Amino acid sequence: MWEIMARGQGGYVMRMTMCGVWLLVAALPASAQILPPDPLFANAFEDGAHALSPSPVYIAQGASGDTLPVPLTLTLSQPAAIDTFVPIVSTEPARLAVVGGGTMVLAGESTATVQVSGLVGGPAPVTVTATLGNAVSAGVRVEGALNEVGSAGGEADFCNLQFPGAFDVLGGQLSPPIFGRLFQSGVTDPAGSPPGWIASLGVGPIGTDPRLLAGWHFVDAIYNTQVGNDDEFMATLTAPWTAGDYAYTFRFSQDAGVGWTYCDTDGAGAGAGLDFDPAMLGTMTVMRSLVINEVDYDNVGAVDTMEFVEIHNTSATSVHLSGLALVLVDGNHGNEYRRIDLGPAGALPAGGYLVVHGGSVPLPVGTLELPFDCVDTCMQNGAPDGVALIATGASGVIDALSYEGSLAAGTIGGFPTPVNLVEGTPATAIDGNTVNGSLVRLPNGADTDDADTDWAFSTTPSPGAQNTP
Repeated sequence: MWEIMARGQGGYVMRMTMCGVWLLVAALPASAQILPPDPLFANAFEDGAHALSPSPVYIAQGASGDTLPVPLTLTLSQPAAIDTFVPIVSTEPARLAVVGGGTMVLAGESTATVQVSGLVGGPAPVTVTATLGNAVSAGVRVEGALNEVGSAGGEADFCNLQFPGAFDVLGGQLSPPIFGRLFQSGVTDPAGSPPGWIASLGVGPIGTDPRLLAGWHFVDAIYNTQVGNDDEFMATLTAPWTAGDYAYTFRFSQDAGVGWTYCDTDGAGAGAGLDFDPAMLGTMTVMRSLVINEVDYDNVGAVDTMEFVEIHNTSATSVHLSGLALVLVDGNHGNEYRRIDLGPAGALPAGGYLVVHGGSVPLPVGTLELPFDCVDTCMQNGAPDGVALIATGASGVIDALSYEGSLAAGTIGGFPTPVNLVEGTPATAIDGNTVNGSLVRLPNGADTDDADTDWAFSTTPSPGAQNTP
Protein backbone atom coordinates (compact mmCIF):
# COMPACT_ATOMS: atom_id res chain seq x y z
CA MET A 1 0.00 0.00 0.00
CA TRP A 2 1.31 3.46 -0.91
CA GLU A 3 1.09 6.31 1.60
CA ILE A 4 2.13 9.98 1.25
CA MET A 5 4.14 10.74 4.42
CA ALA A 6 5.10 14.39 4.02
CA ARG A 7 5.61 17.13 1.51
CA GLY A 8 9.06 18.59 1.21
CA GLN A 9 10.54 21.31 -0.97
CA GLY A 10 11.21 18.85 -3.78
CA GLY A 11 7.90 17.06 -3.68
CA TYR A 12 6.14 14.22 -1.88
CA VAL A 13 7.96 11.62 0.23
CA MET A 14 6.19 8.28 -0.11
CA ARG A 15 6.47 4.94 1.61
CA MET A 16 5.04 1.50 0.91
CA THR A 17 4.11 -1.32 3.26
CA MET A 18 5.56 -4.70 2.26
CA CYS A 19 5.13 -7.71 4.56
CA GLY A 20 4.51 -5.36 7.48
CA VAL A 21 7.75 -3.36 6.91
CA TRP A 22 7.65 0.30 5.87
CA LEU A 23 9.97 1.05 2.94
CA LEU A 24 10.97 4.57 1.97
CA VAL A 25 10.69 4.62 -1.79
CA ALA A 26 11.00 7.95 -3.56
CA ALA A 27 10.07 11.56 -3.78
CA LEU A 28 7.76 12.76 -6.55
CA PRO A 29 8.04 16.31 -7.87
CA ALA A 30 5.48 18.64 -6.34
CA SER A 31 4.13 19.36 -9.81
CA ALA A 32 3.34 15.68 -10.48
CA GLN A 33 -0.26 14.43 -10.35
CA ILE A 34 -1.55 11.03 -9.36
CA LEU A 35 -3.97 10.54 -12.29
CA PRO A 36 -7.39 8.96 -11.83
CA PRO A 37 -8.34 5.96 -13.95
CA ASP A 38 -9.27 6.58 -17.59
CA PRO A 39 -12.78 8.07 -17.34
CA LEU A 40 -14.09 6.20 -20.39
CA PHE A 41 -13.87 2.73 -18.93
CA ALA A 42 -14.38 0.91 -15.67
CA ASN A 43 -10.82 -0.44 -15.99
CA ALA A 44 -7.83 1.88 -16.42
CA PHE A 45 -6.09 -0.50 -18.84
CA GLU A 46 -8.19 -0.83 -22.01
CA ASP A 47 -7.76 -1.37 -25.72
CA GLY A 48 -10.72 0.84 -26.67
CA ALA A 49 -12.35 -0.21 -29.93
CA HIS A 50 -12.45 -3.98 -30.25
CA ALA A 51 -14.50 -4.80 -33.38
CA LEU A 52 -16.65 -3.29 -36.12
CA SER A 53 -18.85 -6.06 -37.45
CA PRO A 54 -20.21 -7.87 -39.35
CA SER A 55 -18.36 -7.26 -42.59
CA PRO A 56 -19.32 -6.82 -45.31
CA VAL A 57 -22.82 -5.42 -44.95
CA TYR A 58 -24.79 -3.29 -47.41
CA ILE A 59 -27.17 -0.39 -47.78
CA ALA A 60 -29.24 0.85 -50.70
CA GLN A 61 -28.21 3.87 -52.71
CA GLY A 62 -30.38 6.72 -51.45
CA ALA A 63 -31.10 5.04 -48.11
CA SER A 64 -29.90 6.19 -44.70
CA GLY A 65 -29.92 4.25 -41.44
CA ASP A 66 -28.96 0.76 -40.32
CA THR A 67 -27.06 -1.51 -42.69
CA LEU A 68 -28.46 -4.81 -43.96
CA PRO A 69 -29.01 -7.67 -43.38
CA VAL A 70 -28.05 -6.69 -39.81
CA PRO A 71 -26.90 -3.37 -38.33
CA LEU A 72 -23.17 -2.61 -38.39
CA THR A 73 -22.12 -2.63 -34.72
CA LEU A 74 -19.12 -1.15 -32.90
CA THR A 75 -17.91 -3.21 -29.94
CA LEU A 76 -15.57 -1.82 -27.27
CA SER A 77 -13.18 -3.94 -25.24
CA GLN A 78 -15.18 -3.19 -22.08
CA PRO A 79 -18.18 -1.08 -21.01
CA ALA A 80 -17.79 2.70 -21.12
CA ALA A 81 -18.02 4.46 -17.77
CA ILE A 82 -19.49 7.61 -19.37
CA ASP A 83 -21.28 8.33 -22.65
CA THR A 84 -18.50 8.06 -25.22
CA PHE A 85 -18.56 9.33 -28.81
CA VAL A 86 -16.43 7.24 -31.17
CA PRO A 87 -15.52 8.89 -34.51
CA ILE A 88 -15.93 6.74 -37.62
CA VAL A 89 -14.68 7.78 -41.06
CA SER A 90 -15.43 6.54 -44.57
CA THR A 91 -12.62 6.05 -47.07
CA GLU A 92 -14.99 7.18 -49.85
CA PRO A 93 -17.33 9.80 -48.38
CA ALA A 94 -18.69 10.63 -51.83
CA ARG A 95 -20.10 7.08 -52.02
CA LEU A 96 -20.86 6.34 -48.36
CA ALA A 97 -21.23 8.71 -45.42
CA VAL A 98 -21.29 7.84 -41.72
CA VAL A 99 -24.33 9.47 -40.11
CA GLY A 100 -23.22 11.92 -37.43
CA GLY A 101 -19.55 11.18 -38.09
CA GLY A 102 -19.56 8.28 -35.63
CA THR A 103 -21.61 6.66 -32.90
CA MET A 104 -22.28 7.17 -29.19
CA VAL A 105 -21.61 4.30 -26.77
CA LEU A 106 -23.73 4.90 -23.69
CA ALA A 107 -22.38 4.60 -20.16
CA GLY A 108 -22.40 0.99 -19.01
CA GLU A 109 -22.66 -0.32 -22.57
CA SER A 110 -19.97 -1.84 -24.77
CA THR A 111 -21.77 -1.78 -28.14
CA ALA A 112 -23.52 0.73 -30.38
CA THR A 113 -24.92 0.51 -33.90
CA VAL A 114 -23.46 2.58 -36.73
CA GLN A 115 -25.77 4.28 -39.23
CA VAL A 116 -24.69 5.18 -42.74
CA SER A 117 -26.01 6.89 -45.87
CA GLY A 118 -25.64 5.18 -49.25
CA LEU A 119 -24.80 7.81 -51.86
CA VAL A 120 -23.35 6.11 -54.96
CA GLY A 121 -23.39 2.40 -55.75
CA GLY A 122 -20.24 0.53 -56.69
CA PRO A 123 -18.80 -2.98 -57.07
CA ALA A 124 -16.45 -2.82 -54.08
CA PRO A 125 -17.41 -2.20 -50.44
CA VAL A 126 -16.44 1.12 -48.88
CA THR A 127 -14.22 0.80 -45.81
CA VAL A 128 -15.31 2.57 -42.62
CA THR A 129 -12.91 2.86 -39.67
CA ALA A 130 -13.66 3.55 -36.00
CA THR A 131 -10.85 4.82 -33.78
CA LEU A 132 -10.72 4.73 -29.99
CA GLY A 133 -7.31 3.59 -28.82
CA ASN A 134 -7.38 0.94 -31.53
CA ALA A 135 -8.62 1.35 -35.10
CA VAL A 136 -11.15 -1.22 -36.35
CA SER A 137 -12.69 -1.39 -39.82
CA ALA A 138 -15.52 -2.96 -41.82
CA GLY A 139 -16.77 -2.92 -45.40
CA VAL A 140 -20.14 -1.51 -46.48
CA ARG A 141 -21.42 -2.08 -50.01
CA VAL A 142 -23.74 0.47 -51.62
CA GLU A 143 -26.31 -1.12 -53.94
CA GLY A 144 -27.91 1.13 -56.54
CA ALA A 145 -31.40 1.11 -58.10
CA LEU A 146 -31.33 2.07 -61.78
CA ASN A 147 -35.05 2.61 -62.36
CA GLU A 148 -35.85 5.77 -64.29
CA VAL A 149 -32.19 6.51 -65.11
CA GLY A 150 -32.56 5.32 -68.73
CA SER A 151 -30.60 2.92 -70.90
CA ALA A 152 -27.48 5.07 -70.80
CA GLY A 153 -27.43 4.68 -67.02
CA GLY A 154 -27.68 0.89 -67.19
CA GLU A 155 -31.44 0.44 -66.73
CA ALA A 156 -32.94 -2.60 -68.48
CA ASP A 157 -35.26 -1.92 -71.42
CA PHE A 158 -38.08 -3.95 -69.85
CA CYS A 159 -38.66 -6.37 -66.98
CA ASN A 160 -41.63 -7.66 -65.05
CA LEU A 161 -42.92 -10.04 -62.41
CA GLN A 162 -44.69 -12.42 -64.77
CA PHE A 163 -46.43 -15.06 -62.66
CA PRO A 164 -47.98 -15.66 -60.18
CA GLY A 165 -49.25 -12.30 -58.99
CA ALA A 166 -50.37 -13.78 -55.66
CA PHE A 167 -50.35 -17.10 -53.80
CA ASP A 168 -50.83 -18.68 -50.37
CA VAL A 169 -48.15 -20.75 -48.63
CA LEU A 170 -47.58 -22.30 -45.22
CA GLY A 171 -44.99 -20.66 -42.99
CA GLY A 172 -41.50 -22.07 -43.43
CA GLN A 173 -42.40 -23.90 -46.66
CA LEU A 174 -41.24 -23.41 -50.25
CA SER A 175 -43.29 -21.22 -52.56
CA PRO A 176 -44.42 -22.39 -55.98
CA PRO A 177 -42.04 -21.43 -58.82
CA ILE A 178 -42.14 -17.67 -59.50
CA PHE A 179 -41.29 -16.25 -62.93
CA GLY A 180 -39.96 -12.91 -64.15
CA ARG A 181 -39.01 -11.68 -67.62
CA LEU A 182 -36.31 -9.44 -69.08
CA PHE A 183 -36.06 -7.73 -72.48
CA GLN A 184 -32.86 -6.00 -73.55
CA SER A 185 -32.53 -4.98 -77.18
CA GLY A 186 -29.90 -7.03 -78.98
CA VAL A 187 -29.28 -9.20 -75.91
CA THR A 188 -32.38 -11.23 -75.10
CA ASP A 189 -33.56 -11.70 -78.71
CA PRO A 190 -31.45 -14.84 -79.32
CA ALA A 191 -32.34 -18.04 -77.48
CA GLY A 192 -30.48 -18.77 -74.25
CA SER A 193 -29.51 -16.98 -71.07
CA PRO A 194 -28.63 -13.28 -71.63
CA PRO A 195 -24.85 -12.84 -71.40
CA GLY A 196 -23.73 -10.56 -68.57
CA TRP A 197 -27.14 -10.34 -66.89
CA ILE A 198 -28.16 -11.78 -63.51
CA ALA A 199 -31.55 -11.92 -61.79
CA SER A 200 -32.81 -12.29 -58.25
CA LEU A 201 -36.18 -12.66 -56.56
CA GLY A 202 -36.90 -10.83 -53.32
CA VAL A 203 -39.49 -10.86 -50.55
CA GLY A 204 -40.15 -8.14 -48.01
CA PRO A 205 -42.76 -6.32 -45.92
CA ILE A 206 -45.98 -5.54 -47.72
CA GLY A 207 -46.29 -1.90 -48.76
CA THR A 208 -42.52 -1.20 -48.79
CA ASP A 209 -40.16 -0.22 -51.61
CA PRO A 210 -37.66 -3.00 -52.45
CA ARG A 211 -35.22 -0.43 -53.87
CA LEU A 212 -34.49 0.68 -50.30
CA LEU A 213 -33.75 -2.96 -49.32
CA ALA A 214 -34.96 -2.53 -45.72
CA GLY A 215 -36.58 -5.79 -44.61
CA TRP A 216 -36.06 -7.42 -48.02
CA HIS A 217 -34.28 -10.70 -48.69
CA PHE A 218 -33.19 -11.75 -52.20
CA VAL A 219 -32.30 -15.13 -53.69
CA ASP A 220 -30.64 -15.88 -57.02
CA ALA A 221 -32.92 -16.69 -59.95
CA ILE A 222 -32.01 -18.99 -62.85
CA TYR A 223 -32.71 -18.76 -66.58
CA ASN A 224 -35.82 -20.75 -67.47
CA THR A 225 -36.74 -20.33 -71.14
CA GLN A 226 -37.07 -18.03 -74.14
CA VAL A 227 -40.48 -16.36 -74.63
CA GLY A 228 -40.46 -14.38 -77.88
CA ASN A 229 -37.76 -11.73 -77.46
CA ASP A 230 -37.87 -12.03 -73.67
CA ASP A 231 -35.73 -14.18 -71.40
CA GLU A 232 -37.68 -15.77 -68.56
CA PHE A 233 -36.11 -16.45 -65.15
CA MET A 234 -37.40 -18.56 -62.27
CA ALA A 235 -36.86 -18.87 -58.51
CA THR A 236 -38.62 -20.04 -55.36
CA LEU A 237 -38.85 -18.47 -51.91
CA THR A 238 -38.88 -20.00 -48.46
CA ALA A 239 -41.87 -18.42 -46.76
CA PRO A 240 -41.30 -16.60 -43.46
CA TRP A 241 -42.64 -18.42 -40.41
CA THR A 242 -44.63 -15.42 -39.23
CA ALA A 243 -48.13 -15.40 -40.72
CA GLY A 244 -49.25 -12.42 -42.79
CA ASP A 245 -48.95 -10.79 -46.21
CA TYR A 246 -45.58 -10.15 -47.87
CA ALA A 247 -44.53 -8.48 -51.13
CA TYR A 248 -42.24 -10.08 -53.71
CA THR A 249 -40.70 -9.16 -57.06
CA PHE A 250 -37.78 -9.65 -59.47
CA ARG A 251 -34.78 -7.44 -60.22
CA PHE A 252 -32.11 -7.61 -62.97
CA SER A 253 -28.49 -6.41 -63.18
CA GLN A 254 -25.91 -6.23 -65.97
CA ASP A 255 -22.95 -5.21 -63.77
CA ALA A 256 -22.74 -8.12 -61.30
CA GLY A 257 -25.15 -6.56 -58.83
CA VAL A 258 -23.76 -3.04 -58.55
CA GLY A 259 -26.98 -1.58 -59.96
CA TRP A 260 -30.41 -3.17 -60.37
CA THR A 261 -33.53 -2.60 -62.42
CA TYR A 262 -36.48 -3.45 -60.18
CA CYS A 263 -39.58 -4.96 -61.76
CA ASP A 264 -43.32 -4.85 -61.09
CA THR A 265 -46.37 -6.66 -62.41
CA ASP A 266 -47.17 -4.20 -65.23
CA GLY A 267 -43.60 -3.70 -66.47
CA ALA A 268 -40.71 -1.43 -65.55
CA GLY A 269 -37.58 -0.27 -67.37
CA ALA A 270 -36.19 2.31 -69.77
CA GLY A 271 -38.82 1.66 -72.46
CA ALA A 272 -41.34 4.34 -73.35
CA GLY A 273 -44.15 4.67 -70.81
CA LEU A 274 -42.55 2.32 -68.29
CA ASP A 275 -41.79 3.11 -64.67
CA PHE A 276 -41.45 1.14 -61.46
CA ASP A 277 -44.40 1.21 -59.06
CA PRO A 278 -43.76 -0.31 -55.59
CA ALA A 279 -47.52 -0.70 -55.19
CA MET A 280 -47.60 -3.15 -58.14
CA LEU A 281 -45.78 -6.14 -56.64
CA GLY A 282 -46.77 -9.73 -55.97
CA THR A 283 -48.50 -10.68 -52.71
CA MET A 284 -47.53 -13.80 -50.76
CA THR A 285 -49.95 -14.74 -47.98
CA VAL A 286 -48.24 -16.85 -45.32
CA MET A 287 -50.57 -19.09 -43.34
CA ARG A 288 -49.73 -20.38 -39.88
CA SER A 289 -49.32 -24.15 -39.70
CA LEU A 290 -48.09 -24.51 -36.11
CA VAL A 291 -49.90 -23.22 -33.03
CA ILE A 292 -49.37 -23.41 -29.30
CA ASN A 293 -52.49 -25.45 -28.63
CA GLU A 294 -52.53 -26.31 -24.91
CA VAL A 295 -50.61 -25.11 -21.83
CA ASP A 296 -50.60 -26.47 -18.28
CA TYR A 297 -48.35 -24.15 -16.27
CA ASP A 298 -49.66 -24.82 -12.73
CA ASN A 299 -50.59 -28.16 -11.15
CA VAL A 300 -52.77 -28.83 -8.12
CA GLY A 301 -50.75 -28.86 -4.90
CA ALA A 302 -47.21 -27.80 -4.11
CA VAL A 303 -45.41 -30.01 -6.65
CA ASP A 304 -45.59 -29.13 -10.38
CA THR A 305 -44.29 -32.18 -12.24
CA MET A 306 -47.02 -32.36 -14.91
CA GLU A 307 -46.51 -29.00 -16.63
CA PHE A 308 -46.49 -29.07 -20.42
CA VAL A 309 -46.86 -27.08 -23.63
CA GLU A 310 -48.51 -28.72 -26.64
CA ILE A 311 -47.79 -27.65 -30.23
CA HIS A 312 -50.26 -28.66 -32.94
CA ASN A 313 -49.73 -28.85 -36.71
CA THR A 314 -53.06 -27.65 -38.10
CA SER A 315 -52.04 -28.12 -41.73
CA ALA A 316 -52.30 -31.07 -44.11
CA THR A 317 -48.51 -31.09 -44.59
CA SER A 318 -45.71 -32.43 -42.40
CA VAL A 319 -43.62 -29.58 -40.94
CA HIS A 320 -39.91 -29.91 -40.16
CA LEU A 321 -39.04 -28.41 -36.78
CA SER A 322 -35.37 -27.64 -37.41
CA GLY A 323 -34.61 -24.02 -36.54
CA LEU A 324 -37.63 -23.69 -34.26
CA ALA A 325 -37.66 -23.28 -30.48
CA LEU A 326 -40.11 -22.96 -27.62
CA VAL A 327 -39.26 -20.02 -25.36
CA LEU A 328 -40.61 -19.29 -21.87
CA VAL A 329 -40.65 -15.64 -20.76
CA ASP A 330 -40.85 -14.37 -17.18
CA GLY A 331 -43.22 -11.42 -16.92
CA ASN A 332 -41.61 -10.22 -13.69
CA HIS A 333 -38.62 -8.81 -15.58
CA GLY A 334 -39.65 -9.61 -19.16
CA ASN A 335 -36.70 -11.91 -19.90
CA GLU A 336 -36.51 -15.33 -21.51
CA TYR A 337 -35.77 -17.92 -18.81
CA ARG A 338 -35.99 -21.25 -20.64
CA ARG A 339 -35.55 -22.35 -24.27
CA ILE A 340 -36.20 -25.76 -25.81
CA ASP A 341 -34.80 -26.56 -29.27
CA LEU A 342 -37.52 -28.36 -31.23
CA GLY A 343 -35.18 -29.65 -33.93
CA PRO A 344 -34.48 -33.01 -32.21
CA ALA A 345 -38.18 -33.88 -32.56
CA GLY A 346 -37.73 -34.08 -36.35
CA ALA A 347 -40.91 -33.41 -38.31
CA LEU A 348 -44.42 -32.89 -36.96
CA PRO A 349 -46.92 -34.86 -39.08
CA ALA A 350 -50.01 -33.25 -40.56
CA GLY A 351 -52.57 -32.88 -37.77
CA GLY A 352 -50.02 -34.10 -35.22
CA TYR A 353 -48.99 -32.93 -31.76
CA LEU A 354 -45.64 -32.27 -30.07
CA VAL A 355 -45.64 -32.09 -26.26
CA VAL A 356 -42.81 -30.40 -24.34
CA HIS A 357 -43.19 -31.44 -20.72
CA GLY A 358 -41.80 -31.86 -17.23
CA GLY A 359 -41.47 -35.00 -15.17
CA SER A 360 -44.55 -37.22 -15.46
CA VAL A 361 -47.02 -36.31 -18.20
CA PRO A 362 -48.93 -39.30 -19.67
CA LEU A 363 -49.18 -39.18 -23.47
CA PRO A 364 -50.94 -41.21 -26.17
CA VAL A 365 -48.72 -43.83 -27.78
CA GLY A 366 -46.64 -42.38 -30.60
CA THR A 367 -46.92 -38.73 -29.54
CA LEU A 368 -43.83 -36.66 -30.34
CA GLU A 369 -42.32 -35.36 -27.11
CA LEU A 370 -39.39 -33.36 -25.79
CA PRO A 371 -38.41 -32.84 -22.14
CA PHE A 372 -37.92 -29.59 -20.31
CA ASP A 373 -34.44 -29.27 -18.81
CA CYS A 374 -36.06 -29.77 -15.40
CA VAL A 375 -38.63 -32.01 -13.70
CA ASP A 376 -40.51 -29.82 -11.23
CA THR A 377 -41.83 -26.24 -11.54
CA CYS A 378 -40.43 -25.68 -15.02
CA MET A 379 -42.91 -22.93 -15.90
CA GLN A 380 -43.57 -19.62 -14.16
CA ASN A 381 -47.14 -19.21 -12.89
CA GLY A 382 -47.78 -15.54 -13.73
CA ALA A 383 -48.91 -12.89 -13.43
CA PRO A 384 -48.16 -12.34 -16.22
CA ASP A 385 -45.84 -14.83 -17.91
CA GLY A 386 -45.64 -16.08 -21.47
CA VAL A 387 -44.62 -18.73 -23.96
CA ALA A 388 -43.57 -18.23 -27.59
CA LEU A 389 -42.93 -20.51 -30.55
CA ILE A 390 -40.13 -18.89 -32.55
CA ALA A 391 -38.01 -19.33 -35.68
CA THR A 392 -34.50 -18.79 -34.36
CA GLY A 393 -32.62 -17.92 -37.55
CA ALA A 394 -35.23 -15.46 -38.79
CA SER A 395 -35.99 -14.01 -35.34
CA GLY A 396 -39.69 -14.47 -36.05
CA VAL A 397 -42.59 -15.30 -33.74
CA ILE A 398 -44.79 -18.10 -35.08
CA ASP A 399 -47.25 -18.14 -32.17
CA ALA A 400 -47.37 -16.85 -28.60
CA LEU A 401 -49.48 -16.81 -25.45
CA SER A 402 -49.35 -14.32 -22.59
CA TYR A 403 -51.17 -15.80 -19.60
CA GLU A 404 -52.52 -14.23 -16.41
CA GLY A 405 -52.10 -10.75 -17.85
CA SER A 406 -50.44 -8.83 -20.65
CA LEU A 407 -46.76 -9.47 -21.44
CA ALA A 408 -46.33 -7.01 -24.29
CA ALA A 409 -42.55 -6.43 -24.22
CA GLY A 410 -40.67 -9.67 -23.64
CA THR A 411 -36.93 -9.94 -24.21
CA ILE A 412 -36.07 -13.00 -26.33
CA GLY A 413 -32.50 -13.87 -27.27
CA GLY A 414 -31.69 -13.09 -30.90
CA PHE A 415 -34.55 -10.60 -31.33
CA PRO A 416 -33.40 -7.00 -31.84
CA THR A 417 -36.47 -5.47 -30.19
CA PRO A 418 -38.93 -6.47 -27.42
CA VAL A 419 -41.56 -9.01 -28.44
CA ASN A 420 -45.29 -8.65 -27.83
CA LEU A 421 -46.69 -12.01 -26.66
CA VAL A 422 -50.30 -10.78 -26.63
CA GLU A 423 -52.48 -11.66 -29.61
CA GLY A 424 -55.37 -9.20 -29.76
CA THR A 425 -57.08 -9.13 -26.36
CA PRO A 426 -55.16 -10.81 -23.51
CA ALA A 427 -56.56 -14.18 -22.41
CA THR A 428 -58.65 -13.97 -19.24
CA ALA A 429 -58.74 -17.74 -18.61
CA ILE A 430 -56.23 -18.91 -15.99
CA ASP A 431 -54.76 -22.24 -14.92
CA GLY A 432 -54.79 -22.26 -11.10
CA ASN A 433 -53.45 -24.79 -8.60
CA THR A 434 -56.75 -25.65 -6.92
CA VAL A 435 -58.55 -27.33 -9.86
CA ASN A 436 -56.91 -29.78 -12.23
CA GLY A 437 -56.91 -28.43 -15.78
CA SER A 438 -55.10 -26.57 -18.56
CA LEU A 439 -55.49 -23.66 -20.96
CA VAL A 440 -56.68 -24.87 -24.37
CA ARG A 441 -57.60 -23.50 -27.76
CA LEU A 442 -61.30 -24.09 -28.36
CA PRO A 443 -62.25 -25.32 -30.86
CA ASN A 444 -59.09 -27.40 -31.10
CA GLY A 445 -56.39 -25.51 -33.05
CA ALA A 446 -58.57 -22.40 -33.53
CA ASP A 447 -56.54 -19.22 -34.05
CA THR A 448 -58.34 -15.93 -34.67
CA ASP A 449 -55.37 -13.87 -33.43
CA ASP A 450 -57.41 -12.84 -30.39
CA ALA A 451 -56.23 -14.68 -27.28
CA ASP A 452 -59.34 -14.06 -25.20
CA THR A 453 -61.50 -15.55 -27.96
CA ASP A 454 -59.25 -18.53 -28.65
CA TRP A 455 -58.24 -19.66 -25.15
CA ALA A 456 -60.34 -21.25 -22.39
CA PHE A 457 -59.76 -23.26 -19.22
CA SER A 458 -60.47 -26.99 -19.53
CA THR A 459 -60.81 -29.39 -16.61
CA THR A 460 -59.72 -32.21 -18.93
CA PRO A 461 -56.04 -31.81 -19.88
CA SER A 462 -55.34 -33.64 -23.15
CA PRO A 463 -51.62 -33.46 -24.01
CA GLY A 464 -51.05 -35.09 -27.39
CA ALA A 465 -54.76 -35.21 -28.26
CA GLN A 466 -57.64 -32.99 -29.37
CA ASN A 467 -58.76 -30.35 -26.88
CA THR A 468 -62.08 -30.65 -25.07
CA PRO A 469 -63.95 -28.14 -22.84
